[in-house]
Amino acid sequence: MDGRSTRRPIGRARWNRRKVSQTQQERKADTRARLLAAAAELFADQGIDAVSVDAVAVAAGRTSGAVYAHFGSKQGLLLALLDSWKDSVLTVLLAEVAVSDSPYGQLAAVWENVAGTTSEDSARWSLLEHELWLRAARHREVADVLQVRNAEARRFSARQLAGWTSAFDARPPVAPDELAILVKALLTGLAMQRQLEPGSVSDDVAVRGLAALLGLPSRVLQPDAAARSDIPSSSKHPRQESHHEH
Repeated sequence: MDGRSTRRPIGRARWNRRKVSQTQQERKADTRARLLAAAAELFADQGIDAVSVDAVAVAAGRTSGAVYAHFGSKQGLLLALLDSWKDSVLTVLLAEVAVSDSPYGQLAAVWENVAGTTSEDSARWSLLEHELWLRAARHREVADVLQVRNAEARRFSARQLAGWTSAFDARPPVAPDELAILVKALLTGLAMQRQLEPGSVSDDVAVRGLAALLGLPSRVLQPDAAARSDIPSSSKHPRQESHHEH
């Protein structure tokens, strides 16, 4: 038997092991993603405390052992969910303003995503945000993770807002780092108000409120048909594939 014939099976065996290893990693990644997606949906729909590890596992098509293997506990699952959403809602939405060339169309696209008027996922995402805040208020470990995530998102959002306001000659009343806080607060507050009283917050009021906070000159804020046509008919928040700070 020559050397070449003995080396060939060894090479094939190594390739097979590598292929099996990659397949296992892909399965683990898929299971993790399924569990996180199921947790995000159930936590938003039912509340974090009302959802069991078993319920998450069933919704993901996995066993409760998979939850413990990947996350250790329900709290670990929640922390992983938080950690997977490095970006705030504002961070993600600011990247979506490219759907329009007009200030009105851009702000309207941002508001539609936050308000969840055309997307069940967006509405659910907003509920989950509130669930996470409540959990953070009661659990220091969750609060620590949430604070880090929020701080990173605010820094990024401040940079984006500085560029955006400069491009449209806007004159906001505060510095970009403070503006990021205020814009997020206005968006989330309006979204909550609309959830409680659907008819109380019109799209136009929300967009004009944002424009006022951003210090946009009235001459560039024209809610005409062209600007409105730039608003996507169905925008979605990043689901747990990703993103989201708010």
